[in-house]
Order: sequence, then structure tokens, then C-alpha cells
Amino acid sequence: MIDKIFDLGFKDVFSSLPKEFVTINDALKGKNTIKLANGITHQMKSEEIEKLSSNIPIYMWSMVKIPFIIIKTMNVGEYLISGSEWEKRGISTLIGRESDSLTTVDVEELIKKYRSIIFISLTSSFMQLDE
Repeated sequence: MIDKIFDLGFKDVFSSLPKEFVTINDALKGKNTIKLANGITHQMKSEEIEKLSSNIPIYMWSMVKIPFIIIKTMNVGEYLISGSEWEKRGISTLIGRESDSLTTVDVEELIKKYRSIIFISLTSSFMQLDE
């Protein structure tokens, strides 16, 4: 019984993650509403997209897709960037250093500036719930 409750709780968390992603370029042109895995729509704030675009070089706008998904690992204070190499480059640009992992401070700063563009998830080892 506890396993079923635990399983349903995690499925609910993961169904709230983005199903759709858009490039920064498309978001700047007004495509700032995406669907989540549970079918609900999520709107990224235009002001945050503008701020994001002012901090990421224009040549990256057609390659970096948003929203960003940041994954919390089992290690204390460690997060990973989900997505392609371009999303990792985009986040690295925002935090001012090249890195595959983020600290709690990095994530807090990103959330303060880009609340509607950042999703936090649990480590991918928990994502195997259908087995």
C-alpha cells in the first residue's frame, strides 16, 4: 500500500514536468506557453524571457530550448542540468562558469531571476516508476 502511495506521488511530480520546449528565439516571438506532461499549460513570463535573452548570446537563441529542467541528485547541494549540450551552455552562460553541475546557490539565483523558466526535478534514478 505504501509503495502505491509513494509511486502515485512521484508520478504526479513527474507529470508536472514540461512535455514541450521552445527555443529562446520562438519564446521571444510570443511562443511562451507550453504543455506539461499532465496536459496542463504553463506560461513563461515575457519579462523573464527578455531578461534571459539579454544574458545569452544571440547566436544561441535558436539552439537553446526552454524551459530548463534542473535535476536534484542524491548528493547534498548538487544539481544537474537536463537537456542537450546547448541547454547546458545556456545555463553555464547564466551562472558565469562552465559546469555540468550546479550548486544550491546557483539554483537559487536562477530561480530568483527566471522562476517561470526553471523546473526542478528529482534525480533520474527515481524516474523508473513504471517497472
